[in-house]
Amino acid sequence: MATAPVVNRRDFLKKSAAGGAALVIGFHFSPNAFADQAAEQEKKTPNPFDAWVRITPDNRVTLILGKSEMGQGIMTALPMILAEELCVDWKQVKVQQAPTNPKIYDLGTGGSGSVAGSWLPLRRAGAAAREMLIAAAAQKWEVSPDTCKAANGQVVHGNPKRYLAYGELVEAAAKLPIPNLNTVALKNSDDFTLVGHDTRRFEVRDKATGAAKFGIDSRVPGMLFAVVARCPVFGGKVASFEATKAKAVPGVRDVIQFETSGRGASTTGGIAVLADNSWAAIQGRKALAVKWDEGPAAKESSAALHKQFLANAAKPGKVVRNDGDADSALASSPKKIEAAYEFPFAPHACMEPMNCTVHIRPDGAEAWVPTQAPQWAQGVIAEAAKLPPEKVIVHTTLMGGGFGRRYQADFVMEAAQVAAKAAGKPVMVLWTREDDMQHDLQSCGLETFSDIDFHRRQVERERRGRFGAGRIRHRRHRALRHAEHSY
Repeated sequence: MATAPVVNRRDFLKKSAAGGAALVIGFHFSPNAFADQAAEQEKKTPNPFDAWVRITPDNRVTLILGKSEMGQGIMTALPMILAEELCVDWKQVKVQQAPTNPKIYDLGTGGSGSVAGSWLPLRRAGAAAREMLIAAAAQKWEVSPDTCKAANGQVVHGNPKRYLAYGELVEAAAKLPIPNLNTVALKNSDDFTLVGHDTRRFEVRDKATGAAKFGIDSRVPGMLFAVVARCPVFGGKVASFEATKAKAVPGVRDVIQFETSGRGASTTGGIAVLADNSWAAIQGRKALAVKWDEGPAAKESSAALHKQFLANAAKPGKVVRNDGDADSALASSPKKIEAAYEFPFAPHACMEPMNCTVHIRPDGAEAWVPTQAPQWAQGVIAEAAKLPPEKVIVHTTLMGGGFGRRYQADFVMEAAQVAAKAAGKPVMVLWTREDDMQHDLQSCGLETFSDIDFHRRQVERERRGRFGAGRIRHRRHRALRHAEHSY
């Protein structure tokens, strides 16, 4: 089974420049990319500047895509959709991560919506490119496009058959008008050869052999590694610290204190130990002598939070849905069942701990980030570096799990704050597993309360010998959770 390669942005640009003419098709990814909105997407006219399909004279097809691969498989699934309509050999397809430009791309990856939201736009883009290539071949042969068809990266015509590879047609096809993406003919699903069929994932070989580059694998010349000493109590801050012993650890280069940042990309602040390698940084942190001002949250406890939940449950809350008059019905119900369900705080526990590498220079910044939200990462780095966002280049890497944790930007802001004080050195701020468990923006503790009115009804015996069972007539459900950033 063939494996399609992954190319990075710089290699892609170099090869594209050397390759000469190319066919570029634009299509739109809806920012509201969820399965239940597929019908709405049918009505929208795609924006032609959100992503591109590129076919070069060497007969390669590249999909530039503003979505993040975190193990869910979109690096394969989305190119499969494109390749299906384009009728190309799977071995000809590459995928290239989009540059972080929010003016062009819808970059966020979350809500399990990438495939559902990209399905129609990618099919239309692939079909449009296919029809343009067929039209270019028909012009060259001086025949009707209806007598030609696309298959395996070629346009075929006649009996005996004659062929033209896409690479031979790309220059002429690029000069033709792009078909209307809303009306271009799409393949019948019965004719699919890729979608719905077993296909090896793009990145699986590199993952299996250790060649895949995740955020934690980022290496930049002159890079320092940093770990951060954070207050063990949320909302606490540094009262004082002594770094003499930390600086004496072999390999430690500097110790930097930085402050908390505000809501949004909020960080706890703390003391960063910068070193030549992660081990030296961790040992340096252990050698720090820190006194913490734990703040008012030091008095919080699980028991106190539980009591607070119960008190809030007795208060009126925001009504999300109200069908009928459940309160009156429950009050007069002869039989009620009440239940309370409690859930603990839970860390995301991504396999790859949080990390971010940032290099801030006077004229710009560059970052290597395993992120679900590259545009947010770009914004917070620009804020910390006091640069316009367009001066910040964010390379979105593979990531070892996301689960929404990497949609947050606290770990990016933290790295940017440290890099801004690192005298122009690139810095990777690395979280240990312990850091990740203790300082994760954890999924909130939750309590739900349900009051249910069951109405039992006896019905006549059915032919199959079944009797009617109880059914729910009314239900009142209340849910409570901590507000975001309150932990």
